Amino acid sequence: MNPIISDETLHAFVDGELDVAEREALTLRMQSDAELARRVCAVRSLRDMVKLAYAEPPSARPATVAHTRNRITQRCAMGCLVLFAGLAAGWMLRGWEATNLAVAMPGSSLTAHDVALRQVSLAQTPDPDRVMLHLDSAAPGKMLAVLDEADRLLDEAGRQGRVMQLEVLANSHGLTLLRAGYSPYAERIARMQQRHANLQWVACGQSIARFTAEGQKVELLPAAHTAPTAIGEIVTRLQQGWTYIRV
Repeated sequence: MNPIISDETLHAFVDGELDVAEREALTLRMQSDAELARRVCAVRSLRDMVKLAYAEPPSARPATVAHTRNRITQRCAMGCLVLFAGLAAGWMLRGWEATNLAVAMPGSSLTAHDVALRQVSLAQTPDPDRVMLHLDSAAPGKMLAVLDEADRLLDEAGRQGRVMQLEVLANSHGLTLLRAGYSPYAERIARMQQRHANLQWVACGQSIARFTAEGQKVELLPAAHTAPTAIGEIVTRLQQGWTYIRV
């Protein structure tokens, strides 16, 4: 019996992080395992949803949920068709229906001139009480923006008597925000952690491994913990109903 492939392995496969032998073995297995191919397709599609949240500039006219869903459906279906065609010529993708996607940024104190924020949620209405803020840049303006937005969201929830879960995810050069000895906001992060019990700081383990391989010593701030991969953490939170915002 074939062992179950973990979600972490599928995320690494979609991100191109597996070595040649592992990638070939997984590709070969997908030829005879339709459920595994479906899981890979779902992970790839969710990753594309996340990318769409910030890869395209906002249009002059706000897109409706239906219009956005149709665009997502077309892109995800095309990606899946390419995957299936590469695995077996006889396979056909049928009945793919994209999950509802809501894109908005109501109530933000930041302007487009400062930094563009757009929300992605798999729910019909984005959940205001479970939010992930994603930072992948060490630009001073973006590091400050993610802290300001976290404070704004948590303070607003507190004034309204809501219990909010908020996660700040850092990967790539955004890891600077959470690195001891490198972060320009270490004291502020410590104060925020004391004020907000439901605030989490998460560093991408894949980024840490890459910096370590380059000879850098990566030590995180006491408030931070790690996740295996950024894309895996994002997909997991989306599947749990969280709202995702890339800064």
